[in-house]
Amino acid sequence: MKKTRRFSVALFALGLALPLAAAVEKFGAPLGNAEKVALADLVKNPDAWTGKSIRTEGPVATVCQEKGCWMTLKSGEASVRVRFKDYGFFVPKDCAGATATLEGVFEVKTIPEKTAKHYAAETPGGKPDLVKGDQKELTFMASGVELVRHAK
Repeated sequence: MKKTRRFSVALFALGLALPLAAAVEKFGAPLGNAEKVALADLVKNPDAWTGKSIRTEGPVATVCQEKGCWMTLKSGEASVRVRFKDYGFFVPKDCAGATATLEGVFEVKTIPEKTAKHYAAETPGGKPDLVKGDQKELTFMASGVELVRHAK
């Protein structure tokens, strides 16, 4: 009995010392072998990557609170709006703070004022009345997304 108890205590102590593996939530198509580009590099030099199929990773800043049909990733003061190919999948509305790895096509777009107001209305704390005129936006059309949520 003593040996079993010591073994159990040792396993318990070992379990506390090891980090818990976070589950990966997968949406859309499985990620492939697209070229990896740091999110900071995308926002620093967006014209170099526009129209290219790439893989990137970053923290989820905001998520559409209507359906989960878009999210934004943040790099410093810049953000990238991520939408989902063919409107074919959504992400959980409570995934802000998670780390997202995604593949798809990156672009720089000008979106109409009406669309920008719509996005602001779906953003927690968004202020659609402050949106004036068409907006330049960094966008990513994701074919697949993997989310890892971090312990709070």
